[in-house]
Amino acid sequence: MKTEISDAELNAFVDGELDSADRERVLAAVAVDGELAQRVCALRLLKEQLRHAYAEPPAASRRGVAPRPWRALAMALMLAGAAGAGWIARDQSAATEILASRGDAAHVILHLAAGDAERARNALDDAEGLLRAANDAGRPIAVELVANRGGLDLLRVDLSPHAARIAALRRAHPNFELVACGQTIERLREKGIEVRLLPGTRVASSALDQIVTRMNQGWSYLRI
Repeated sequence: MKTEISDAELNAFVDGELDSADRERVLAAVAVDGELAQRVCALRLLKEQLRHAYAEPPAASRRGVAPRPWRALAMALMLAGAAGAGWIARDQSAATEILASRGDAAHVILHLAAGDAERARNALDDAEGLLRAANDAGRPIAVELVANRGGLDLLRVDLSPHAARIAALRRAHPNFELVACGQTIERLREKGIEVRLLPGTRVASSALDQIVTRMNQGWSYLRI
């Protein structure tokens, strides 16, 4: 029998405000209810994007046009709404489910926003796991790794601790693409920081724009 979880409980769960008993009850419900799991992930993502939207307001353009903070909010809402178009998950088991559920082809966008070493390594592990599994099964797959904020360090020539591994992955899997957030690059350059990206890295207008575009195209999304 499906456990009914209210929106208020989901909000409290995502915010870490439930006691241990209620948290365990919600976790148990999420484990057996895919729709509920997607609601939780979409809510988590929306809260994070809203927090980032207000924590880092876009700079005014050089033409003197005032910034439009509402745009980041609108994009965050679009992203949450697009969650139903693809899986939203954070671990390799979910990545395996994507391959199993996508029929003849899979398209996956991995999102790295944190600069810590463990998440950077996890991002590459997830990418390599997906690419190898698809290759072993003889199935086409496209994988994009989009990085913003601290996650951009993984794609920077002078900072990436995994440049050799990334180059090897790209040689072995031409369908593995790297995408850097243009907004993050612009913020760094405004601070006088030169940004040099690993060979073959594309620059999107923003990580959020790229994610929304891909999810609207039916890509699966994995937050690292």
